[in-house]
Amino acid sequence: MTRAEIVALFDRREAAWQRHDPEALAGDHRDEAIAVSPMHGRLEGRKRIREVYQTWFSAFPDLTVTTDDLIVDGDRAVHFFTIKGTQAAPFGGVPPTGRRISISGAWLYAFDDSGKIREDRRLYDVTAMMVQIGALRTKLPGD
Repeated sequence: MTRAEIVALFDRREAAWQRHDPEALAGDHRDEAIAVSPMHGRLEGRKRIREVYQTWFSAFPDLTVTTDDLIVDGDRAVHFFTIKGTQAAPFGGVPPTGRRISISGAWLYAFDDSGKIREDRRLYDVTAMMVQIGALRTKLPGD
């Protein structure tokens, strides 16, 4: 894949995130793709990856994903992002709280020769997210 093709793929993905379209997002992955997520573990196959996209959209119906930066190197890319949303349905075993999240992180992608995602690794602070929805408490200095 050329750099221009990878950038175009991420432009399409950004539009799919805005539409809350798990089918389009999962469609960028190979059938046998692997995704590794701090929240959902090792995901094997496009179907399972699609289910996780849908889980996020169901739990956070106002979810937004903003691209902070995109770095492309050969057949790999790093997508730095910020996710924001309000938890309105169960997520990660936590009942709906109505609380907002705002987390930053990075997805590391590897592409195959056909332009599909063969692997992605999702890096973000699960603990901060769980604190924000009220599932975990932290002690602040001086508490």
